[in-house]
Amino acid sequence: MNKNFSILNVIKLAGAYIAFCIGSGFATGQEPLQFFTAYGLRGIIGALVSMLLFAGLGAVLMAKGYELKLKTQTTAFRYYCGKYIGICLEIFTVVFLLCVVSIMIAGTGAVASEYYNITPKIGAVIMATTCVITVIAGLKRLVDIIGMIGPIIIVFSILIGLITLIKTGHLPNALTDLQASNLLNLRITKGWWFSNYSILDSAWFGGVLYATFMIVVGIPFLSGMGASANSKREAVWGGISGGIFLMLPIILIVLAMLCYPDQITMLEVPLLYIADQNAPVLAVIFSIILLLGVYSTGAPMFWMIMDWIEGF
Repeated sequence: MNKNFSILNVIKLAGAYIAFCIGSGFATGQEPLQFFTAYGLRGIIGALVSMLLFAGLGAVLMAKGYELKLKTQTTAFRYYCGKYIGICLEIFTVVFLLCVVSIMIAGTGAVASEYYNITPKIGAVIMATTCVITVIAGLKRLVDIIGMIGPIIIVFSILIGLITLIKTGHLPNALTDLQASNLLNLRITKGWWFSNYSILDSAWFGGVLYATFMIVVGIPFLSGMGASANSKREAVWGGISGGIFLMLPIILIVLAMLCYPDQITMLEVPLLYIADQNAPVLAVIFSIILLLGVYSTGAPMFWMIMDWIEGF
């Protein structure tokens, strides 16, 4: 069994899982802000709920991917939901991914223009070309590449969180003055039909939403990663460790954001503000981390789209 189990491969699988989930929304800090921080300290409960879901569902989907070894990974929807609902989910996912990838690549152009004085169109073309070339190299190569990017972004996020908490030493206003700030109005469950029900307009449900919206569109990629594992055990531990280490830095980021409840509500990139306040050196390399976040999510999305087209 040991011959079919490699810690290095588990790290790659976990890293690729993390990298897929970490997009520009995570890198800018908007996802941690709206899904967790906006609920105050209770947001940690939501983050723990997300951790359990990411770890559990990731392990199940990757293990099943190893067992099934589907020729076209988007057909995994048919396995879980039946032929007709599965086909509908396939089409929905591909259309959704096309929209998300387009927005993310457009955002890359804006980042390239702001930080490097590159024409937005050129920045977008470079990112799109890089993603396509990576996908052409195959799933195994894709997992190897983004499997290294995931840990880099995680370490960066952990550093920002830890440095902020060490420098501030406490959560000054976050736990007492949330009502006075605009933070509560940013919670992801506010404004939807279920916001009329207090049990759903809550931190734990925000955690459920965060994990499930990521997992649903990522089913084909997780199945593909599971199929690339050397053993079912590798696939399971790749899913578990990926889910855990995805959410650990988010918990630290949430705590760091709670040190600045008034300031972050008005910012499009709150994580950059926090980094600049506490670790200017990290703020300098923030643009690179942001671009890596876009790439690590965009490339797998391109792969899923191409995988569906090939099997159509």
